[in-house]
Amino acid sequence: MLHIAICDDISGQLDLLKRSVDSFFRLKGGISYSLETFFSSKELLLSFEKGNSWDIVILDIVMPDVLGTDVARILRERGEQSAIIFTSFSSEYAVEAFSLNALHYVLKPFKEADFHEAMERAVNTLSTKIGKTLIIQMEDGVVENVNVDDIIFIESVGYRRCVHTKHGIFEEIKKTLTLFLEELDSCSPGQFIIPYRGYIINLEAVKTITVRNIVMQDGTEILLKRGDYRKIRDIFFNWSFRKEGGRI
Repeated sequence: MLHIAICDDISGQLDLLKRSVDSFFRLKGGISYSLETFFSSKELLLSFEKGNSWDIVILDIVMPDVLGTDVARILRERGEQSAIIFTSFSSEYAVEAFSLNALHYVLKPFKEADFHEAMERAVNTLSTKIGKTLIIQMEDGVVENVNVDDIIFIESVGYRRCVHTKHGIFEEIKKTLTLFLEELDSCSPGQFIIPYRGYIINLEAVKTITVRNIVMQDGTEILLKRGDYRKIRDIFFNWSFRKEGGRI
């Protein structure tokens, strides 16, 4: 699932952008997405501070509290890699916008085709992410597509597997941890491991490793079996080395 944020301080423009996003995905088909809207830069930044993140951020530039370009700069400085699409009634901020690694700059008033072009570029940029999804089968027949990079860890609780992600917790009612690991390994080989009975962790979501436990980015502490510290540490370092070396 793609997570999208739109920020514009003019309600009419916010509604227009939301309709345009919905229209794009109706025409595109086959891609699940969630959409959050914000009436101010500060609202979006507060949501980000609470741990929320997005694959695509559509930012108006001229807003009364914080300029969209300043919002983008803050997100970039804090490691957010969202595909950013700027919108503005003026082209005067274009140079600054692209210096922030913006994906597209849409001038208002825009034609829907122009906005769809920007969204197409964003989706193409995220094509690898779109393909790395895991199907979660929940109660009452509900099915959720979860991007594997959003998973922090999976734990076995009774007869359920709780999938902890950046965007919430999903309870899987059918799959075993072994089957989960097989599916995850087919999506992204080596990224997920079982460090302790009843857990699968995403190496990308590890904060620290000690002789006693693994601390995940959400603060969860997962015990390590006595004597496993060096083995898990080496697996983590090898993964990081492969990733930084561009071989993943």
